[in-house]
Amino acid sequence: MDTDGNSKDLLALLKNHGFNLIRLRTFVDPWAAYGYASNTNACSGKSEPFAGKEDIIRTAQRVKAAGMGLLLDFHYSDTWADPGKQIIPEAWRSARSIDELANHVRLYTLDVLESLRAVNALPDMVQVGNEVTPGMLIHVPTNSTDCWGNNSNVNTAVNGQANNNNWPNLARLLNAGLQAVKQVSPNIQTVLHVENTGRPADVEWWIDSALQQNLQFDIMAFSAYAAFQGPASNWSSYFQRYAARYPQLQFMVAEYNPEARLLNDVMRGLPNGRGRGTIIWEPTESGAWGQALLPWSENNVYTAVPARFQEYDAMVRDYGLR
Repeated sequence: MDTDGNSKDLLALLKNHGFNLIRLRTFVDPWAAYGYASNTNACSGKSEPFAGKEDIIRTAQRVKAAGMGLLLDFHYSDTWADPGKQIIPEAWRSARSIDELANHVRLYTLDVLESLRAVNALPDMVQVGNEVTPGMLIHVPTNSTDCWGNNSNVNTAVNGQANNNNWPNLARLLNAGLQAVKQVSPNIQTVLHVENTGRPADVEWWIDSALQQNLQFDIMAFSAYAAFQGPASNWSSYFQRYAARYPQLQFMVAEYNPEARLLNDVMRGLPNGRGRGTIIWEPTESGAWGQALLPWSENNVYTAVPARFQEYDAMVRDYGLR
């Protein structure tokens, strides 16, 4: 339900308030053991598609039909990948070398993107890994791992941890994804994403390490939650600092909630139009990160919160977007 009281498709509703890009996540096999949709260890056993390839293809077609941009976020896991866990997909755990693991990344990235090309739904941006601050393809599940990936162990045989000794391995994995994207289309912009926005020295160590490994990417993305990466009052100076240090890069906030106006002002204030924008996390879900834009109401519908959408309407007006 939109703020005008009319029922609308979610994409149409968001577009009505100035949203112009949708970020979709993709899991390798969410139904695999310890995947997000599996029945293993208190997992949900979801029967409906959830961020597998078929689901992504259908949703990407809807996004394109709505005339919106698309960012596809590869988690390179069967479940959620984030700073606390980066679980290697079940089908890839037999890999015994970083080259073998990187080849899985390459072939999977190509497969998903070529499937999207076949239905004229290629993304405008591709995120290679999700919140890869600690690296990616690091962990394996244990008997106590849940469907969120918690309580997993480091795979000591081969992994993509981000540390000074192992950065070449992480670079092989990231590069496999980055090169696969450009192989499908050089017009797709590539994104790397870390979450430690509020720790500039750590951010700069990570980006410096990536550039020293000669990784070629277009956009550096961040998470910016006041609850986790705050205080928000520091963000403007931090992003200005990152932009000055890395003049070859563009920047975006891939996840946030709340602080919409502050972060959009910050992005628009970066030099030479290098701030690409922001993407709010989970508009229909509330949590420790913030409140939903469209919570589930007593009438069993998602209902827009007027005060939240007035903030976006004001940005559309103030930025001259219409």
